[in-house]
Amino acid sequence: MLAIMTETTGHGPALRAKRAAYDLARAKLFAEISAALADGEGPSSIARESGFTREYIAKIRDGKGPRDS
Repeated sequence: MLAIMTETTGHGPALRAKRAAYDLARAKLFAEISAALADGEGPSSIARESGFTREYIAKIRDGKGPRDS
């Protein structure tokens, strides 16, 4: 149904482009979080700057965060 809807409204190309931009920005964000952790920055300070919780930052640190980062 979504394919039909986006084909008839013409939103498909814009949606795909925005998704690609989102995926790239997300990958860069998680790479920066990983780099900060590798440099010894703690989960609390990274959480304050990123808007994520300390617990989520710790999951990223422990390799249990997003699968594609």
